[in-house]
Amino acid sequence: MTSTDVVVAPQPAQDVPAWCREVVEPPLRAAVATLPRETREVVDHHLTGQDFVVSALALLAAETVGAAGRALKVAVALELAHLHEQLHADLTTRAVSRGRQPSAWVEFGDERATSAAEALLSLAFAHVSKAEVRTLNAALLSVVDGYVREIELTDGATEVAEHLGVAAAKHAALPACACELGALAAGATSTQARHLRSFGEHVGLASKHVDDVLALWGGPMLSGRPLYDDLAHARRTLPVVAALDAGADLTGSPAEQARAIEQAGGRRWCEQQADLLLARALDHLRQVGASGPAAEELAQLARAVTVERCAPVRSAARGLVPGSVFRTGHGSVRPVTQAVPVQPTVGQVPS
Repeated sequence: MTSTDVVVAPQPAQDVPAWCREVVEPPLRAAVATLPRETREVVDHHLTGQDFVVSALALLAAETVGAAGRALKVAVALELAHLHEQLHADLTTRAVSRGRQPSAWVEFGDERATSAAEALLSLAFAHVSKAEVRTLNAALLSVVDGYVREIELTDGATEVAEHLGVAAAKHAALPACACELGALAAGATSTQARHLRSFGEHVGLASKHVDDVLALWGGPMLSGRPLYDDLAHARRTLPVVAALDAGADLTGSPAEQARAIEQAGGRRWCEQQADLLLARALDHLRQVGASGPAAEELAQLARAVTVERCAPVRSAARGLVPGSVFRTGHGSVRPVTQAVPVQPTVGQVPS
């Protein structure tokens, strides 16, 4: 990007991911065009359903403290890194679909999907400066650490804190990195960058809580996956672990297990965690000291990718209500309004 390139920030009525796609996709595809044809076919297939949220976080974080255009290369790098992580995630979990289309490994095979993921990683690092490499590398190491820790969890592990640590490592690191690097590219102070990093961490973990709720109760229209999909595959997601920790007996059909999880408060707990993590994220955004359209767009994006996605599946009658208690399997209680703090990611020193 030259000094004359201009990235116009989205207007309040615009859809932020659509704006970001319009800004980021041309340089992203220009980078992908340098790849060999067989690798490029895999990436093009995967790009079809990409939501560009990670790069949107980078651009809006930059716009909040300076100018989005100064973070365009960072946004492209983060989107390339995100594509790399998604390809590997689908391979690791053997997920057969990504969004509403077959996963890349299903369409092209393991070897081509793996090759494409590695090529994307190389492209990502080629788009960041030497100073930015360390931060991006730490974020990706955190994701890898999350998968390793997830593998090491025993089948009977129901400790909520352990599963939250895995979720934070896998899902909070890249959003945090995007916000931090986007802000620094635009000239943010270290304090502003730290608050925006925390904003991204909390948004990433809140989004994971919502993803896990939608994977059970959202159905194909909301999640692109069958109803009760995680239960059908015996996955220990956050609402499942929360319900088990509360003493739920998860036997029977997936539908029966889903009812038991709801009755034990697992679903409500995840929804409240998402609410509280979003509130913490917005508090960090306020502490950046920025105001105006860009800050509001960033707040709106955070809401859109977290609690607003839960709105269609929420019900007035849920196992727990605000102000009640969440009972653990050990007989202790804790308020459902208490959020579990985000764990520091690999390479990050807790503040």
